Amino acid sequence: MSLLVHYTLKSRDSHDAQTDAMNALVEGLKAENIAGLNYSCFSTEDPLRFIGLLEFTDNEAKQEFLDSASFAIYKEIVGPTFANPPQTTDITSIASTRD
Repeated sequence: MSLLVHYTLKSRDSHDAQTDAMNALVEGLKAENIAGLNYSCFSTEDPLRFIGLLEFTDNEAKQEFLDSASFAIYKEIVGPTFANPPQTTDITSIASTRD
């Protein structure tokens, strides 16, 4: 079970803050050591757009992520900088070099 998340910022002025927040989120999630979670984030050609890829082994891992202190802090910091709510798509892995 995986999620593809598209984030769009209101302003270019928020680009560095978003990048810093994503790095802090990843470091926080590593420290929380949520079993069954892989999270990767990406910038795009458009400085207002970012993509997150969340991979969960099960619903428990997904819920632990959603309830994590790191995710709560991330949302509080960058939520106001989004042009609209992040767009989330459920995706299913077919093949990966991680396996």
